[in-house]
Amino acid sequence: KTVIITKNGRGYTVVIGLQDYRQLTAELELLRTLAEAHDDVEQGRVSPIKETFDDIRKALLSREE
Repeated sequence: KTVIITKNGRGYTVVIGLQDYRQLTAELELLRTLAEAHDDVEQGRVSPIKETFDDIRKALLSREE
């Protein structure tokens, strides 16, 4: 449930439930991540997926040693 508190007839403060807040912040973080990824693509900061997964695999294997 959302409660809007007004001051002089205008929206001033919003009170939302904790679960709604967590959902909202998770969605906002996802949107920020997608925007950064889009910028990376636009700026040519990309690499082939196989190379990326190979790098991740190597990093994980080196952590196990």
